[in-house]
Amino acid sequence: MENKLTDALIATAKGAVSLFPGGGFLAEYISLAQGYVADKRMYEWKLKVEEVLEKIPRSIDELAQDEAFYSCVQVATMGAMRAYQKEKQELFANALYSSVNNIDISTDKKLFYLSLLDNYTLSHIMLLKYFAQNNYNENNNDISRSGRVSIREIGGTEHPIKGIVEKLPCFADDIMFVKHIAGQLCSDSLIGIVDFDMPVSRERARAKRTTKYGDEFLAFIQKYQ
Repeated sequence: MENKLTDALIATAKGAVSLFPGGGFLAEYISLAQGYVADKRMYEWKLKVEEVLEKIPRSIDELAQDEAFYSCVQVATMGAMRAYQKEKQELFANALYSSVNNIDISTDKKLFYLSLLDNYTLSHIMLLKYFAQNNYNENNNDISRSGRVSIREIGGTEHPIKGIVEKLPCFADDIMFVKHIAGQLCSDSLIGIVDFDMPVSRERARAKRTTKYGDEFLAFIQKYQ
């Protein structure tokens, strides 16, 4: 029963491939990509879905009749098939588990979070996780030692990008990319407004910026137990 259910759900992804018109180089490419890429992703995703189903404390028959869960699986499946990184596919599996076990979130919001995950890159997730922490306390602050005496630097201002680059050096060469994805996170109400052009206190520059929805989204895609 479990295999039949997952086969039916994964067929959603196969159906998308058949939408391409036949003939010419595009059809040849799609046919080859189906064998080299799509089938591999589909197989890996099927294994993840089966792993999730095994950990859900509900019968397969009950899940098969749950229309809300089926909608979540459809959205997660299409997103997982578009994800070229295994880490992104893993996040969809985590979200699928949360879609069943988190009864405090409405179905509409679950589908919304799944659609956000589909649209976001791992860079979005990485930056959102940075904003979910109080990075000032982590640094706290520049400390030099002379014998047994500690001298702590107090005050000073900086641009918010400084803390981001220190914690995530992979962004150092593309500051505009950071600003763009931060703008998307802000537009989706996952973080508060970040003014990258205005220097502020180190404490404020590195403070936690996620909203209730940002924290909820991260919890929704975190690894299930």
